[in-house]
Amino acid sequence: MFAKTSVSLTTIAVALMGSTAAFAADANAFGERLKAVAAEQNMTVGYGSATSEGDDVILKAMTFSPKGEEPAQLGDITFEDVTGSTEEGWKVARVPIADIDVTEGDSHTVATGMSIEGVELLPADRSSQPPAKQFSAFYFDKAGIEKLTVEKAGAKVFALSNASVDNTVNDDDTFSSDFNFGTFDADFTKADPETAKTMTDLGYGTLGGAIEGSASWDPKTGTLSLDPFDINVENAGNLSFTYEMAGYTPNFIQSMQQISQQMADNPEANQNAGMAMMGLMSQLSLGSADITFTDDSLTGKLLDYYSKQQGMTPQQLISQVEAMVPAALAQLQNPEFQKQATDAVSTFLKDPKSLSVSIDPETPVPAMQIMGAAMGAPQTLPQVLSLQVTANDATED
Repeated sequence: MFAKTSVSLTTIAVALMGSTAAFAADANAFGERLKAVAAEQNMTVGYGSATSEGDDVILKAMTFSPKGEEPAQLGDITFEDVTGSTEEGWKVARVPIADIDVTEGDSHTVATGMSIEGVELLPADRSSQPPAKQFSAFYFDKAGIEKLTVEKAGAKVFALSNASVDNTVNDDDTFSSDFNFGTFDADFTKADPETAKTMTDLGYGTLGGAIEGSASWDPKTGTLSLDPFDINVENAGNLSFTYEMAGYTPNFIQSMQQISQQMADNPEANQNAGMAMMGLMSQLSLGSADITFTDDSLTGKLLDYYSKQQGMTPQQLISQVEAMVPAALAQLQNPEFQKQATDAVSTFLKDPKSLSVSIDPETPVPAMQIMGAAMGAPQTLPQVLSLQVTANDATED
C-alpha cells in the first residue's frame, strides 16, 4: 500500500513539474514574441526573466525604449489572462502598468492608473485577420492613464487626468478609434520669466481644457475620416478639425509599407523610392476638410496684447491685418477668393465668434490633381477644392 501511494505521489509530482515547465515555456515564448513585435515597431523590449502564475505571465525587470535610445525601467509587468501561441497569436486581457514616479533635477513627474486592455500579439501570417489587424502585429482595444502630474521646484506646472484611447473592429470590418487626451491644467507662471510674463499679460497665467477626437476607416472603400478632432481651452476657444479622404485601401497601405522598408534598407535609392511614393499618392483623393475656430475671448486678448506691443489701438491693428490678408493671397491670382477670405477675416476680427476654412467638393479630388493645380495653376485651387472661408456661422453644439 505504501509503495503504491509513493508511486502515485511521485507520478503526480512529476506531472506537476512537467506542467510548470510547460507554463514557463509559454511565458518565455510570449516574452520572445513581444520582443519581436516591438522590434517591428522600431522599439526595444527587454526583461530579466519570464514566469507564469496561473493564466498570467510576468516579465521581470522589463525595459522599454525606442530603438537606439536609453531604455526605461518598467519593473515587473504582469500580463493578465494570457492565451494563445506565437503561431496562432497571443491575447492578453489586461496589462496594468505600475505607477511612475521620476525625479530629474528640479522636475518631478508622477503617472498613475495606467493600463492597456484587449492586447493582441498577432501571428506572422495575418491574412485571415480583419484588415485593421493585418498591417501591424500589435493591437489593443483600450489604453488609459488616470492621472499625470509634473512639478517643478515643488510647484505643480502641469496636470492631466482621464486620458484614454478606445479601438474597435466592427462586424463589417470597419475600424473606429475614439481618443480622449483627457482634461489638462497648465500653470505658466512657473515657466521661464519671458514665457511667464507673456502668458500673464495675455491673461493666461493658467490654462485648462480638454482634447478629444474620433477617427474611422472603411477598408472596403478606403475611406479614412477624422470627425472631429477638438481642442477646447477654457476662456480661450475651441479648435475643431475634420476631414475625409478616399483611396486608403489595404493595398495602398501594403505598398506604402513596402516602399518605406525599401527606403530604410537602401537609403541611396531614396530618389527612386520617392518617385514610387509619389505614384502611390495618386491613389488618394480628398473628400472634405474643415478647420473651425470658435472664439471664447482669445481673439480679443491677442488683439489687446499685440496692439499694445506695437503702440496702437486694437482697431488700428485690425486695419493692419485687413491690409495684410489680401497681400498674402495675391499670389493666388484669384480676386474672388481673395475678397472672400479678406471679408471673413475682417468680420471675425471685428466681432470674434467663429472662423472656418472648409473644403467640400461635389466629388473627391485626386491628390495629384491638387498638387498639379498648386504647382501649375494655383488660382484654380479654390474652385478645384470648393474652398470657402467664412466667419461667424459655426453652429454651437
